[in-house]
Amino acid sequence: MTGLYRVTLWGAAGNLFLALLKIVIGWWGRSQAVLADGLHSLSDLATDFLALLGLRYGNAPPDECHPYGHRRIETLSAVIIGLLLAATGLSLIVKALLSLKACPSGSPLPLWVLIPPALSLILKEALYRLTLRVGLKAGSPAVVANAHHHRSDALSSLPALLGAGFAAWRPELAFFDPVGSILVSLFILRAAWGIIRPGVTELCDGVEASEARRIREEVLGIEGVRDAHRVRARKHAGHTLVDLHIQVDPELSVREGHRISQKVRETLLARHRRIIDVVVHLEPYEGSSPEASPSPGRPGDGGGDEKPSGRPSARS
Repeated sequence: MTGLYRVTLWGAAGNLFLALLKIVIGWWGRSQAVLADGLHSLSDLATDFLALLGLRYGNAPPDECHPYGHRRIETLSAVIIGLLLAATGLSLIVKALLSLKACPSGSPLPLWVLIPPALSLILKEALYRLTLRVGLKAGSPAVVANAHHHRSDALSSLPALLGAGFAAWRPELAFFDPVGSILVSLFILRAAWGIIRPGVTELCDGVEASEARRIREEVLGIEGVRDAHRVRARKHAGHTLVDLHIQVDPELSVREGHRISQKVRETLLARHRRIIDVVVHLEPYEGSSPEASPSPGRPGDGGGDEKPSGRPSARS
């Protein structure tokens, strides 16, 4: 079992334990805030399932119909997790506004209803840090997204803790619960946007212009390269695919030009751990190219020497 699977399964087990504890204690202690927090934790099991699904099928090797592999299944899973986060944040805001309008009051709540949300804050923060570290190390967007979901669940337990705490102290202060829920919901929506935006950009083959510029500068420093242009870099589930044109002395032999293009590919693969494929198009140098800058390129533009790296992906 890989580290990615292990940490995701631990998160699922933690979510199931916290959900059942919050629901039982919230129902038994008559705390609507703790009960709702338990239902929220129960919904987190769906995101754990999506993360596991992305890891299971995203690791499938390349085939004839998917020459670049299936890694973007992880990216799609991350986007879905982000959408669920956004839906959770919006539902919490609506629920908080309705609670503010009603402003219920009653007998004080028992202090033991504070145990589940307090435990959730500690456990979910620990899961967030562990999952984020493993996800970043392995370059898994689905696991990183799931880590942020752990953090959002920890934050969503805070208004339940404060609201139930104030209600246990003074019932007339119960309005602090919906106010806190609105504030936390804004953090949840921000986290959701941070997951959805890069995921959608990757699925739409968005260009990383800044990274392409850095790659061009490195390529120009390689012996034999007279110019470089049409440098394109796009993300692929936490990794990078590079496509570029280089120009060499037109009097060189085909063998020598091929050697230079090989050197370009090997240099980029060696210097950048996240780059898993480099396609080099070889051209004769005819003076400074008007396209000597990173650009998205034109469909159908051909190239000379191109060969995928074939580097296997590394997962922990």
